[in-house]
Amino acid sequence: MVENTTGDCIKADDAEQHVIEEIRQMGNDALHCWGSTAADREAKQLREQRPGLHGNGKKKSVGIQLLGK
Repeated sequence: MVENTTGDCIKADDAEQHVIEEIRQMGNDALHCWGSTAADREAKQLREQRPGLHGNGKKKSVGIQLLGK
C-alpha cells in the first residue's frame, strides 16, 4: 500500500509518519473527488429542474481598481 521508495524511513517513527502522511493524502484525494462529483450532480439536477437556468461561470474579478490621484 505504501512504499518507502526514497529509503528515508529507517526508524519506526519515520515509517509511521510516512504512512500517516500517505493516508491523509489519500483521504484528501477521496474527499476532493467526492466533492467535485457531488457539485456536478447538484448542478445537473438544478439544470433539469429549471431549464431556463444557466450559469455565468467563475467570477474573474481581481478586486476593485484604485483610482489614480
